[in-house]
Amino acid sequence: MITAPYNFVPLNKEVFYPEWSEQVSHDTPFEDGESGMLEIEIEAVSPIFIKDSKNKEEFCNHEGAYYIPGSSVKGVIRNVLEIMSFSKMNPSLVDDKTYAVRDLRNQKLYMNKMRPQNLFCGWLKKSRDGYIIEDCGVPGRISQDEISKEFASKFKHQNFKNKPEFKTAKYKYSLLEMVKLTQKFDFQREDKGRRVYIKGAKDEGTIVLTGQASGRKDNGRIGDAKIYEFIFFKSKSEIHVEKEVVDNFKFAYFDERKTEPKESPDWAYWKNKLKKGEKIPVFFQKENNRIKHFGLSYLYKLPYSGSVYDGIYDIHFDDRLDLAQTVFGHTEKESALKGRVQFSHFKALKGTTPLPPRTETLGTPRASYYPFYVLQEDGNTYSTFMDEDFVLAGRKRYPIHKNMPNETKITYNPQSSTGTSFRPLKQGAIFKGKIIYHNLKKAELGALISAFTFHNTPNSFHNIGIAKSLGYGKCKIKIISNVQTKEYMCVFEKAMRTQCSDWLQSPQITELLTMSSEQNNRGSSELKYMELPDFANAKRETEYLKQYSKLDGINKIIAKSIVSSERTTDSDSRAETKSAAAQVGNKPNTQHQKPKPTNETWQDRMIRMAKTNAANPIAGILADLQNGPPAYKGHEKDVANKLKEQMKKTGKWQEEPPKEGKHDNYKLTQKVMKYL
Repeated sequence: MITAPYNFVPLNKEVFYPEWSEQVSHDTPFEDGESGMLEIEIEAVSPIFIKDSKNKEEFCNHEGAYYIPGSSVKGVIRNVLEIMSFSKMNPSLVDDKTYAVRDLRNQKLYMNKMRPQNLFCGWLKKSRDGYIIEDCGVPGRISQDEISKEFASKFKHQNFKNKPEFKTAKYKYSLLEMVKLTQKFDFQREDKGRRVYIKGAKDEGTIVLTGQASGRKDNGRIGDAKIYEFIFFKSKSEIHVEKEVVDNFKFAYFDERKTEPKESPDWAYWKNKLKKGEKIPVFFQKENNRIKHFGLSYLYKLPYSGSVYDGIYDIHFDDRLDLAQTVFGHTEKESALKGRVQFSHFKALKGTTPLPPRTETLGTPRASYYPFYVLQEDGNTYSTFMDEDFVLAGRKRYPIHKNMPNETKITYNPQSSTGTSFRPLKQGAIFKGKIIYHNLKKAELGALISAFTFHNTPNSFHNIGIAKSLGYGKCKIKIISNVQTKEYMCVFEKAMRTQCSDWLQSPQITELLTMSSEQNNRGSSELKYMELPDFANAKRETEYLKQYSKLDGINKIIAKSIVSSERTTDSDSRAETKSAAAQVGNKPNTQHQKPKPTNETWQDRMIRMAKTNAANPIAGILADLQNGPPAYKGHEKDVANKLKEQMKKTGKWQEEPPKEGKHDNYKLTQKVMKYL
């Protein structure tokens, strides 16, 4: 059964782009801009820990006075505000990594792409402008017994020691220091399509050793561990390796990584030789004399065809500023904007009782594990990073624990190689600080207040600090200033509902609030990491991590409207709400957008969008298509037929069809275009 201490808020398909974002300035205030201060109180409802910069086992302090850094609180609040305001999964804050997979059980995903006829070997070496691979063609094979009887005996099942260091190529080479690796070999036979050689006097080559996952049982069955090593014959040519290919290789082997999963021992071994100017053995695939990818073993880690960015909806790559960026500022590309909110440090007032130190295993979830990190649907197959139209599972969050961390199982071992040692403060600690805001519009201040209070949802908690997966850092955050919070949240809510009529009931808001509440976690909703074998078992059963609100024992939390319970008479508030409609699609829309009718059919939407841009109805419909609204899903052919009717009336395209690009592929539009 799938379990995890974290879950995901699904990505928003629409992004709120405030029309005033380009006018934000610290020098020229808005006519209706507001400045002031919010006093904030944080109560630790469970043990809490934020590490000190000098002593990483102690809670953050200055000369013994405990405090929570303002940056920590700011990060927590910004994360919630981004979700609530349908902001972008900001590309500047997301690493565009290409993960890799090595799954010998998965024929479609991995083994079909690693067929012997596609695999070559060679020597990687540094060049003036990067790296080069000397292409040695198809590798030969040689049995461990043929290399050395004494060497082979080390890997017999009864002698093989199941220790990580004994599984590396480095260990193997240390056993063969006296054996000459470069010599002549003679072809002997074929074994399952592999050319097997013995020592002889024919072709010169070099014995190459790779890791040993397990000991040899020598029973002749498939999966009976490794009995062959490799022979690299003389190189035939040299191929330049592109930087992106090298970067993907280094990322797959955790280059320079000091925390789990740490840098691959074999890569550390070979990297040291590269630095000395030596060349190292690699295996690779190529196409049109271009290296596609490479690795350190025959069945190496295969980079996925899609990177992280490819799993994010196109609208998130728009250059316009979202609400989070206008409030908190940004630094990206050639522009920058200073934030209009500043967080003070939050000083401890009372209840700061240090608990005994402990060592906890916090877990290291792998973002490449697609049953969790890629959006899935019920069925017999997975969506993976290899698929053209995969979507990320969403924004990761740690659901609130109802119960305290189990103090009876606490151990302390600061020498642990896998655990993290720290000394938390006991629950009940109270911290107080300030937030200074400058020149915020009412909708922005309302969004900030909503992020603190989860839009005035009672019994909701924030998480802060480390060990959130174990229940640490559960906090209640209160605004104690005398501010008309509901008035501002009304303006924010109206702005969001103008863009998305079902904003309060959207999956994004529902999952956020549900994960921020106490639940009776049991069965599939139990907040714990799975055991290592369970990850492989889950893949065999095609199981995946479902949305948190759909797990066992979870009570779904639906946001309640503040607008319906609070009458606002402020004319400025009404005017701001009216003009705060979000914008979607490829181009800014300077016209006021009417609320989307509920249960609108795709035909009704087409008529409305055509009227919105009456001078060019085709362009209006295409612009709407680029965002991929749900109303059109499944009706692509019908939409295309309607567009054909429009073309007959106009006689030609009045706008160039959108062109496909890496981050602007407008997937739904392309589906419609193929019917035209």
